[in-house]
Amino acid sequence: MIYRLGPNDTLRIQVYGEDDLSLETKVEGDGQITYPLLGILHVGGLTIHELQQDLTTRLATGYLSKPKVTGTVARHCNFYVGGEVKTPGGYPYEEGLTVHKAISLAGGFTEKADKRVITITRAHGSQVDILMLEPDAMVRPDDLVAVAQARKFYVNGEVRRAGDYPYERELTLHKAITMAGGFTDKASMSRAKVIRKIEGKEQEISLGLEGIILPEDTIVVPHSFF
Repeated sequence: MIYRLGPNDTLRIQVYGEDDLSLETKVEGDGQITYPLLGILHVGGLTIHELQQDLTTRLATGYLSKPKVTGTVARHCNFYVGGEVKTPGGYPYEEGLTVHKAISLAGGFTEKADKRVITITRAHGSQVDILMLEPDAMVRPDDLVAVAQARKFYVNGEVRRAGDYPYERELTLHKAITMAGGFTDKASMSRAKVIRKIEGKEQEISLGLEGIILPEDTIVVPHSFF
């Protein structure tokens, strides 16, 4: 992904043979820098190559003969978005950035996203769990906003709407079957079973109706013989 300059980036600009024009400067919140001879310049949204070309052109117009300008980003001030968003990656940080806006800048959620499970990892390593009930939670420089993939469970056999369903915490077998429309008239309710993958192997688990379902479990409701 091409990096474009943004607020709070620290730029290192060097002009060969011109110490007074070689400096480090910070991009302000409005995307501007102040540069000797040239005054206030808007650099927000430019690539570093575009910045070099712009400075070279400006300095060559009445100030220097054939200036040699090099520019680097001494410090990026980014935030990052990963997981189930359409365009994950790093983006220039801006003051007042919220979780909702950060995800929007990354293209929004994918179809596989679990909008209820979002974490922010801070630069020092701590994690903050964010619910979409808190879309205005603030993002800081160097934060990683991660959107989890939606977890599912599956219901097959004698239920009214067999298929896959979004998982939720503390989900019981009774509630899972209710989500699938309940038992059909042909269901053997007492013989309902759960297929669970344990250490890479599928195993059959016996659960009562108040037993807890885990992500990726498959509930099978067999046909009654009577």
